[in-house]
Amino acid sequence: MKQCNVGMGLLVVLGFIPQVLLASDPVLIAHRGLLRHAPENTLPAFSTCLDLGLGIELDIRTTKDGELVIIHDDSLQRTTNGGARSIRDVTWAEAQRLDAGSWFAPEFAGTRIPTLEQTLKLIKSRKRGKTIIALNIKQLNPEGERTLIQLLEKYELFEDCFGFDQGAAMSQRLKQLNARFRVGQNVNRKSLDARLKEGQLDVFLLTFVPEKSEVERLKQKGIQVLFNFGGAGEARRNPPVWKQIRAAGVEGMLTDYPLECRQVWRGDQPGS
Repeated sequence: MKQCNVGMGLLVVLGFIPQVLLASDPVLIAHRGLLRHAPENTLPAFSTCLDLGLGIELDIRTTKDGELVIIHDDSLQRTTNGGARSIRDVTWAEAQRLDAGSWFAPEFAGTRIPTLEQTLKLIKSRKRGKTIIALNIKQLNPEGERTLIQLLEKYELFEDCFGFDQGAAMSQRLKQLNARFRVGQNVNRKSLDARLKEGQLDVFLLTFVPEKSEVERLKQKGIQVLFNFGGAGEARRNPPVWKQIRAAGVEGMLTDYPLECRQVWRGDQPGS
Protein backbone atom coordinates (compact mmCIF):
# COMPACT_ATOMS: atom_id res chain seq x y z
CA MET A 1 0.00 0.00 0.00
CA LYS A 2 1.43 3.38 -0.97
CA GLN A 3 1.90 5.41 2.16
CA CYS A 4 1.48 8.85 0.63
CA ASN A 5 -1.93 8.19 -0.90
CA VAL A 6 -3.46 5.93 1.70
CA GLY A 7 -5.23 8.58 3.77
CA MET A 8 -8.40 9.12 1.76
CA GLY A 9 -8.46 5.43 0.84
CA LEU A 10 -8.61 4.52 4.51
CA LEU A 11 -11.42 7.02 5.00
CA VAL A 12 -13.41 5.15 2.36
CA VAL A 13 -12.70 1.85 4.12
CA LEU A 14 -13.88 3.39 7.39
CA GLY A 15 -16.99 4.76 5.70
CA PHE A 16 -16.24 8.05 7.40
CA ILE A 17 -16.76 11.53 5.99
CA PRO A 18 -14.62 14.24 7.62
CA GLN A 19 -16.88 16.53 9.67
CA VAL A 20 -16.03 19.58 11.70
CA LEU A 21 -16.87 19.71 15.38
CA LEU A 22 -17.70 22.87 17.26
CA ALA A 23 -14.75 25.21 17.81
CA SER A 24 -15.13 24.72 21.56
CA ASP A 25 -14.76 20.94 21.37
CA PRO A 26 -11.51 19.39 22.61
CA VAL A 27 -9.07 18.18 19.98
CA LEU A 28 -9.23 14.40 19.78
CA ILE A 29 -5.64 13.11 19.92
CA ALA A 30 -5.41 9.66 18.32
CA HIS A 31 -3.19 7.34 20.38
CA ARG A 32 -0.38 6.11 18.07
CA GLY A 33 -2.55 7.31 15.19
CA LEU A 34 -5.71 5.38 14.35
CA LEU A 35 -4.26 2.24 15.91
CA ARG A 36 -7.56 0.35 15.72
CA HIS A 37 -7.96 1.04 12.00
CA ALA A 38 -4.39 1.11 10.62
CA PRO A 39 -0.91 -0.01 11.69
CA GLU A 40 0.06 2.10 14.68
CA ASN A 41 2.74 4.78 14.35
CA THR A 42 2.77 4.71 10.54
CA LEU A 43 2.20 7.29 7.84
CA PRO A 44 -1.12 5.74 6.71
CA ALA A 45 -2.49 6.12 10.23
CA PHE A 46 -1.12 9.65 10.61
CA SER A 47 -2.32 10.92 7.22
CA THR A 48 -5.85 9.76 7.95
CA CYS A 49 -5.79 11.46 11.35
CA LEU A 50 -4.82 14.71 9.66
CA ASP A 51 -7.51 14.35 6.99
CA LEU A 52 -10.06 13.89 9.78
CA GLY A 53 -8.82 16.87 11.76
CA LEU A 54 -7.51 14.70 14.60
CA GLY A 55 -4.44 15.30 16.69
CA ILE A 56 -1.79 12.58 16.97
CA GLU A 57 0.20 10.91 19.74
CA LEU A 58 3.36 9.15 18.51
CA ASP A 59 6.48 7.50 19.91
CA ILE A 60 10.08 8.49 19.16
CA ARG A 61 13.06 6.13 19.33
CA THR A 62 16.56 6.09 17.83
CA THR A 63 18.25 3.59 15.52
CA LYS A 64 21.80 2.33 15.98
CA ASP A 65 23.15 5.03 13.65
CA GLY A 66 21.13 7.89 15.15
CA GLU A 67 18.02 8.18 12.95
CA LEU A 68 14.93 9.30 14.86
CA VAL A 69 12.09 6.90 14.04
CA ILE A 70 8.48 6.40 15.09
CA ILE A 71 7.85 3.10 16.86
CA HIS A 72 6.32 2.30 20.25
CA ASP A 73 8.22 -0.80 21.39
CA ASP A 74 11.97 -1.10 21.78
CA SER A 75 11.60 -4.54 20.18
CA LEU A 76 10.78 -4.88 16.50
CA GLN A 77 8.84 -8.09 17.02
CA ARG A 78 5.27 -6.93 17.64
CA THR A 79 4.83 -4.37 14.84
CA THR A 80 7.33 -5.42 12.16
CA ASN A 81 8.86 -8.55 10.62
CA GLY A 82 12.18 -7.67 12.23
CA GLY A 83 12.09 -10.31 14.95
CA ALA A 84 13.04 -9.86 18.60
CA ARG A 85 15.77 -7.29 17.93
CA SER A 86 15.90 -3.84 19.50
CA ILE A 87 15.41 -0.81 17.26
CA ARG A 88 18.60 0.46 18.91
CA ASP A 89 20.55 -2.43 17.39
CA VAL A 90 19.61 -1.89 13.74
CA THR A 91 20.69 0.84 11.36
CA TRP A 92 18.23 3.04 9.52
CA ALA A 93 19.13 1.23 6.30
CA GLU A 94 18.06 -2.04 7.92
CA ALA A 95 14.97 -0.56 9.60
CA GLN A 96 13.55 0.93 6.41
CA ARG A 97 13.50 -2.49 4.75
CA LEU A 98 11.18 -3.91 7.41
CA ASP A 99 7.46 -4.44 6.83
CA ALA A 100 5.51 -2.54 9.50
CA GLY A 101 2.05 -3.19 8.09
CA SER A 102 1.44 -6.86 7.29
CA TRP A 103 1.06 -7.77 10.97
CA PHE A 104 -2.06 -5.57 11.05
CA ALA A 105 -3.72 -6.53 7.74
CA PRO A 106 -2.59 -7.73 4.29
CA GLU A 107 -3.77 -4.43 2.76
CA PHE A 108 -0.97 -2.64 4.61
CA ALA A 109 1.87 -4.88 3.39
CA GLY A 110 4.95 -2.85 2.61
CA THR A 111 4.19 -0.07 5.04
CA ARG A 112 7.45 1.15 6.58
CA ILE A 113 8.63 2.49 9.92
CA PRO A 114 8.60 6.26 9.40
CA THR A 115 11.28 8.69 10.44
CA LEU A 116 10.44 11.64 12.63
CA GLU A 117 11.26 13.96 9.75
CA GLN A 118 8.91 12.14 7.36
CA THR A 119 6.20 12.40 9.99
CA LEU A 120 6.69 16.10 10.76
CA LYS A 121 6.82 16.90 7.04
CA LEU A 122 3.49 15.10 6.58
CA ILE A 123 1.96 16.94 9.54
CA LYS A 124 3.13 20.33 8.27
CA SER A 125 1.76 19.77 4.77
CA ARG A 126 -1.51 18.03 5.69
CA LYS A 127 -2.77 19.42 8.98
CA ARG A 128 -6.00 21.39 9.01
CA GLY A 129 -5.20 24.51 11.02
CA LYS A 130 -3.93 24.25 14.56
CA THR A 131 -3.68 20.74 15.98
CA ILE A 132 -2.09 18.89 18.91
CA ILE A 133 0.85 16.53 18.34
CA ALA A 134 1.97 14.66 21.46
CA LEU A 135 5.58 13.45 21.09
CA ASN A 136 6.12 10.53 23.45
CA ILE A 137 9.91 10.61 23.73
CA LYS A 138 10.90 7.02 24.47
CA GLN A 139 14.62 7.11 23.71
CA LEU A 140 16.90 9.93 22.52
CA ASN A 141 20.64 10.52 22.77
CA PRO A 142 22.11 14.06 23.00
CA GLU A 143 22.53 14.27 19.23
CA GLY A 144 18.93 13.17 18.85
CA GLU A 145 17.81 15.95 21.18
CA ARG A 146 19.47 18.49 18.88
CA THR A 147 17.92 16.84 15.83
CA LEU A 148 14.44 16.93 17.38
CA ILE A 149 14.70 20.67 18.01
CA GLN A 150 16.13 21.30 14.53
CA LEU A 151 13.22 19.44 12.94
CA LEU A 152 10.63 21.34 14.95
CA GLU A 153 12.36 24.55 13.85
CA LYS A 154 12.50 23.43 10.22
CA TYR A 155 8.79 22.57 10.02
CA GLU A 156 7.65 25.36 12.38
CA LEU A 157 5.69 23.04 14.64
CA PHE A 158 6.50 24.25 18.15
CA GLU A 159 2.96 25.55 18.71
CA ASP A 160 1.38 22.25 17.69
CA CYS A 161 3.83 19.83 19.36
CA PHE A 162 4.89 19.04 22.89
CA GLY A 163 7.14 16.34 24.33
CA PHE A 164 6.35 14.06 27.25
CA ASP A 165 7.68 10.99 29.06
CA GLN A 166 11.27 12.26 28.90
CA GLY A 167 13.11 12.88 32.16
CA ALA A 168 13.47 16.28 33.78
CA ALA A 169 17.12 16.63 32.72
CA MET A 170 16.26 16.02 29.07
CA SER A 171 13.37 18.47 29.28
CA GLN A 172 15.76 21.14 30.55
CA ARG A 173 18.25 20.45 27.76
CA LEU A 174 15.51 20.64 25.12
CA LYS A 175 14.31 23.95 26.57
CA GLN A 176 17.87 25.25 26.49
CA LEU A 177 18.16 24.33 22.83
CA ASN A 178 14.99 26.27 22.08
CA ALA A 179 12.78 27.91 24.70
CA ARG A 180 9.73 27.36 22.48
CA PHE A 181 9.87 23.61 23.06
CA ARG A 182 6.89 22.69 25.21
CA VAL A 183 7.13 20.13 28.00
CA GLY A 184 4.18 17.96 29.04
CA GLN A 185 3.69 15.38 31.76
CA ASN A 186 1.00 13.08 33.10
CA VAL A 187 -0.45 14.70 36.24
CA ASN A 188 -2.83 13.17 38.78
CA ARG A 189 -5.12 15.20 41.04
CA LYS A 190 -2.94 14.61 44.11
CA SER A 191 0.15 16.14 42.44
CA LEU A 192 -1.67 19.02 40.73
CA ASP A 193 -0.58 21.75 43.12
CA ALA A 194 3.00 20.49 43.32
CA ARG A 195 3.39 20.48 39.53
CA LEU A 196 1.93 24.00 39.34
CA LYS A 197 4.28 25.25 42.05
CA GLU A 198 7.32 23.78 40.25
CA GLY A 199 6.42 25.75 37.13
CA GLN A 200 8.28 23.37 34.80
CA LEU A 201 5.38 22.19 32.62
CA ASP A 202 3.66 23.78 29.66
CA VAL A 203 1.14 20.96 29.19
CA PHE A 204 -0.73 18.98 31.83
CA LEU A 205 -1.90 15.54 30.66
CA LEU A 206 -4.50 14.97 33.36
CA THR A 207 -5.01 11.35 34.38
CA PHE A 208 -8.26 12.11 36.25
CA VAL A 209 -11.59 13.54 35.12
CA PRO A 210 -11.33 17.21 36.12
CA GLU A 211 -13.96 19.68 37.22
CA LYS A 212 -14.46 22.72 35.01
CA SER A 213 -13.10 24.94 37.81
CA GLU A 214 -9.85 22.95 37.90
CA VAL A 215 -9.42 23.30 34.14
CA GLU A 216 -10.08 27.05 34.26
CA ARG A 217 -7.56 27.47 37.06
CA LEU A 218 -4.85 25.76 35.01
CA LYS A 219 -5.67 27.73 31.89
CA GLN A 220 -5.36 30.97 33.85
CA LYS A 221 -1.79 29.90 34.65
CA GLY A 222 -1.03 29.54 30.93
CA ILE A 223 -1.14 25.73 30.99
CA GLN A 224 -2.50 23.71 28.07
CA VAL A 225 -4.91 21.24 29.66
CA LEU A 226 -5.36 17.80 28.11
CA PHE A 227 -6.92 14.57 29.34
CA ASN A 228 -5.01 11.30 28.91
CA PHE A 229 -7.58 8.57 28.28
CA GLY A 230 -5.36 6.35 26.14
CA GLY A 231 -5.80 2.61 26.28
CA ALA A 232 -8.19 -0.07 25.06
CA GLY A 233 -11.27 -1.64 26.62
CA GLU A 234 -14.74 -0.73 27.77
CA ALA A 235 -13.44 1.48 30.59
CA ARG A 236 -11.87 3.74 27.94
CA ARG A 237 -14.68 3.40 25.39
CA ASN A 238 -16.75 5.48 27.77
CA PRO A 239 -19.32 8.00 26.44
CA PRO A 240 -20.25 9.38 29.90
CA VAL A 241 -16.60 10.27 30.57
CA TRP A 242 -16.23 11.71 27.05
CA LYS A 243 -19.17 14.01 27.76
CA GLN A 244 -17.76 15.02 31.16
CA ILE A 245 -14.42 15.87 29.60
CA ARG A 246 -16.03 17.97 26.91
CA ALA A 247 -18.08 19.86 29.51
CA ALA A 248 -14.97 20.47 31.65
CA GLY A 249 -13.39 22.49 28.85
CA VAL A 250 -10.10 20.66 28.34
CA GLU A 251 -8.28 21.52 25.12
CA GLY A 252 -7.67 17.94 24.00
CA MET A 253 -8.18 14.29 24.86
CA LEU A 254 -5.81 11.44 24.06
CA THR A 255 -7.83 8.35 23.14
CA ASP A 256 -7.82 5.04 21.29
CA TYR A 257 -11.41 5.78 20.19
CA PRO A 258 -11.42 9.20 18.51
CA LEU A 259 -13.98 8.30 15.83
CA GLU A 260 -16.45 6.86 18.32
CA CYS A 261 -16.00 9.83 20.65
CA ARG A 262 -16.55 12.28 17.79
CA GLN A 263 -19.83 10.61 16.91
CA VAL A 264 -20.99 10.85 20.54
CA TRP A 265 -20.13 14.53 20.69
CA ARG A 266 -21.86 15.22 17.38
CA GLY A 267 -24.96 13.46 18.66
CA ASP A 268 -25.09 15.99 21.52
CA GLN A 269 -25.01 19.00 19.20
CA PRO A 270 -28.26 20.93 18.67
CA GLY A 271 -29.98 19.89 15.46
CA SER A 272 -28.04 16.63 15.17
